[in-house]
Amino acid sequence: MRQLAIIGSERSSAGIVAGTEGTFELEGIPVRFGIVETPDLSFDANTEANADLVFIRVRAFSCNYRDRVLMLRMVKSDRRSNYYVIGSEFVGEVIATGRNVTRFEPGDRVIADAAYPHTGVPGVLPGLPTNHGSRELQILHQRKLMRVPETMPDDIAAGFTIGGQTTFSMIRRLDLKDGENVLVTGAKSNTSLFAIAALKNRPVDVYGLSSSDRHSEKLMALGLKELFVVDVSQREWIKDTPLAARAIEIEGFDAVIDPFSDTHLSRIATLMALEGRLVTCGSSDPYSQIAQARSQIASMKPSDIVTPILLKNIAFIGNCLGQTSDLQAALDAWCDGQLTVPVYSCLTPSETETFFSDTYLDPNRFGEVVLRYDP
Repeated sequence: MRQLAIIGSERSSAGIVAGTEGTFELEGIPVRFGIVETPDLSFDANTEANADLVFIRVRAFSCNYRDRVLMLRMVKSDRRSNYYVIGSEFVGEVIATGRNVTRFEPGDRVIADAAYPHTGVPGVLPGLPTNHGSRELQILHQRKLMRVPETMPDDIAAGFTIGGQTTFSMIRRLDLKDGENVLVTGAKSNTSLFAIAALKNRPVDVYGLSSSDRHSEKLMALGLKELFVVDVSQREWIKDTPLAARAIEIEGFDAVIDPFSDTHLSRIATLMALEGRLVTCGSSDPYSQIAQARSQIASMKPSDIVTPILLKNIAFIGNCLGQTSDLQAALDAWCDGQLTVPVYSCLTPSETETFFSDTYLDPNRFGEVVLRYDP
């Protein structure tokens, strides 16, 4: 079986598929990679140990922002003679099922169900089922999988779980009302693209915030009413800007979807309406300590963040992934034509270097980057 891995600097090239090995630079650190081939897994559908498990073959996969941290940890560790398999999301085909499995049959295509914080099954952990989604053969609990529609192509399914489950959870928890004004930060990030598209057909006005006007036309077509460009490296990055003027005109944003709380939270609260709601699902700079790099985000005192939240009675909502019903709602929206999922590139195993550069280095990327094992 094949798997895309970060390769230790002292490991030989034995077992690495020819034409897939290379190096790219991440946060100034060389990262060696390659597709490693190992013996296939075996699966006995009749054993008690496998009764609730599903044996799948991964058809395509993608890497998320979280993989960035995992890759840097591997490179900075002392595992120089080893390798670390990556991949947060995947689409696979069911090969066999244990005797208690009723939700799936061989031939079904499935993606991860990253239900969090509860799975509803004792002993089955919440969250993503694996940090090694590129591993071609997987054995997973049936509760950790979701069937995908027959009409959904692999390139969309391979990058659907995190964006779909997270954004539909955030939107549900914001409890949006008709006519409200919603601001989505980090507008070109995968999570924000899902959020903008998901809100397009709702009776709200959606505004976007980004560090550049690149892809502004695509963002408007996806569902934005207006895009604001700011330089978050500056301490007073909203002062005397069109964003601040718009906030005054609409009497503040009623809701904010913010994938990068460490970048925006210190100032966004001042732009919000009284009793507004802000939901965030992560940070933009979780790797600077690992890479020993200096953060490009302007530093703030805790009071700069807390004071406007208190004075405006803002509800601050932390969100990690979502429920199974959120993922199902995202799939239903896609089936109904109510959710657009941009895909930037769909690549082959011989294009691993392009896969990494498209995913993490290409400023023109707009949407998911997927690697597909077979045509």
